[in-house]
Amino acid sequence: MNNVFINSIGKFLPGEPIANDRMEDYLGKVNGRASKVKNRILKSNGIQHRYYALNERQQPTYLNSQMAALAVRNTLSGIDLEPSAIDLLAAGTTWADLLVPGFANMVHGELPEFPPLETLTSMGVCCAGIGSLKYAASQVKLGEKQNAISVASEQPSRLFTHTHYEAETAIQAGQNLSFDTEFLRWMLSDGAGAVLLQNQPNRSGISLKIEWIELVSHANAYPVCMYAGAENETAQKSWMDYPSYVEAAQAGALNLRQNIRLLDNVVKLGVEGWLKLIAAGRVNPDEIDWLLCHYSSHFFKGQIVELLDKAGCLIPESKWFTNLYTRGNTGCASIYLMLEELFHSQNLQPGQKIFCFVPESGRFTTAYMLLTVVKDGEIMSPLAQPSDRHAIVTPPVASQNPQPPLQSQTPAAYLMHHLALVWLEFERKLQSIPIIRKLNRGEFTIEDYQALLTNLRPQVVEGARWIARAASNMTDFRLRSTFIGHAQAEHRDFQMLEQNYISVGGVLEDIVSAEKNIGSEALSAFIFHQASQENPVSLVGSMFIIEGLGNNLAGKWATQIKETLKLTNEQVSFLGYHAANDDSHIDKLNAILNAEWMTKPIADRIIKTAKVTARLYLLQLEEISIS
Repeated sequence: MNNVFINSIGKFLPGEPIANDRMEDYLGKVNGRASKVKNRILKSNGIQHRYYALNERQQPTYLNSQMAALAVRNTLSGIDLEPSAIDLLAAGTTWADLLVPGFANMVHGELPEFPPLETLTSMGVCCAGIGSLKYAASQVKLGEKQNAISVASEQPSRLFTHTHYEAETAIQAGQNLSFDTEFLRWMLSDGAGAVLLQNQPNRSGISLKIEWIELVSHANAYPVCMYAGAENETAQKSWMDYPSYVEAAQAGALNLRQNIRLLDNVVKLGVEGWLKLIAAGRVNPDEIDWLLCHYSSHFFKGQIVELLDKAGCLIPESKWFTNLYTRGNTGCASIYLMLEELFHSQNLQPGQKIFCFVPESGRFTTAYMLLTVVKDGEIMSPLAQPSDRHAIVTPPVASQNPQPPLQSQTPAAYLMHHLALVWLEFERKLQSIPIIRKLNRGEFTIEDYQALLTNLRPQVVEGARWIARAASNMTDFRLRSTFIGHAQAEHRDFQMLEQNYISVGGVLEDIVSAEKNIGSEALSAFIFHQASQENPVSLVGSMFIIEGLGNNLAGKWATQIKETLKLTNEQVSFLGYHAANDDSHIDKLNAILNAEWMTKPIADRIIKTAKVTARLYLLQLEEISIS
């Protein structure tokens, strides 16, 4: 296999940078009215300038394929290579100019100086550019191609002009755009980036050696989040199924939309994959010199930082590089434009590691890429920091003798890292459970709600009992006291659950006399067995999963059930109560998890117990019969 190097990076940004107060000059005002939510969305995403391939009459100034071609030409202008030498063109985008043919072919058509060559089109959302890059890199690595171009280009501005929205019947009647529809209008902008891939580094100057690229889709477990071609994310009717294209437009089926209620999952899935890479030794946070993270909004950066910090593997923010605020969110081209700016910044030093992280909301795909900086054709030892700073503070040089990832962590940090990974995997697998899938799709019924409460009741009733038994077997007085206090807080929760069941038409005798399902039997037997052991501190792992579910998911489920079934707060009070009150329980757990007496053997026991509890909890939910 050949090594693969990025030897040149180019860009194309149309026109002049557009400030926030000029956006509606280019996109237009829907029905002549200024947006009521624009400033709120812009405050959250933090973007100050972006680029549009539009003029102030809402007319396009470039095609998407033309922007891509200009980025390709810009790439070749930075290196001594004739266009006739290119033997592969891979192109990624979210929305091409034409439905057919492929986007890469259309880009090739804008490059008459290129020879006949192989093309590959990668369609998607934010990961489409990494998809085309991975294909091109694989071909060079295999020796099939010598000089490959990968380009990513986005031109969503054409979708956001006021006339497109005014075709929708509801808007014609004077209604405002739905938030899910208008959200992306103030998030996305235009731009293109391209890279040249070869199997040898530049003889002079820098190159970026591609160590590996990984793409992971979670579409099997999660619903659609960002989409176009349907009225909403649960619609079974495609835009092609309408009697006419006019009727599809009137229904709003042609608008690009984002279900913002699902966006938290994008961050969680991305961080889960990140933690797995660290655990597998493919990424060592201590060795990363630059982190290029495509977060679509400044709001999500805080979530990423919080999750990584809890897991004990946060890369210092001084090593983060982004140009989101000055170039905007250009979708699948964003990572190319970040790399282009960093590549030409004079801040890269030989041997430095660049980690790229691209979460995609379309149907939940995440991409990761690790690069090494090469200078003058060979990897050298890291040099001292240059005095010229660019974009952000130049990061310090990594240690010459870094320890293997996770092995240098304290027992508490080691425990938190693995528990975070257990939790994120558990939360992801929950999405595939039939009853949860129905809830997420808005298909949940009263019978489903009754079944959920019926099957949750046994572990709620027994919660205080196994916690009390565990407390009686504790040799440490402080832990015994913590467990007893927790048991006292839990012992009446089942009464609230029963009241919710009766309030939606259930009969008390039915829920009280219901048999445990297989998962409930297994979960109960396992936890009581653990609680009966001497000093069962490992049950902290069970509490981490169960309390975490209440703290992180119960409130979301309560809201979904309430909205889907048109219930009152009192009818979902059991789930709502846990969402509001489990914070204190989590704080007490965190105090135990971060205790000075924590050792790696104890941590491993807690991690294993958490894994078993998570798996059996999933089984408990899998066994619920749905209507």
